[in-house]
Amino acid sequence: MNTITAHFFMAYAALVHRIETREERGASMTEYAILVAVMAGIVLALVKLLGDKLSTFINGINITT
Repeated sequence: MNTITAHFFMAYAALVHRIETREERGASMTEYAILVAVMAGIVLALVKLLGDKLSTFINGINITT
């Protein structure tokens, strides 16, 4: 795991911990937006890391009809 992905996971864990330990119930729209942004960052990092392997795998699939 590279450092960017590790930072995303740490930020996500910190946000989840903050939400779980709050006095009030429910997340605000801002917190949902931050969680979505963190998850999108993780997906982008994984695609960047695995992009060539995914491309090779998909191109290697031989579908004949």
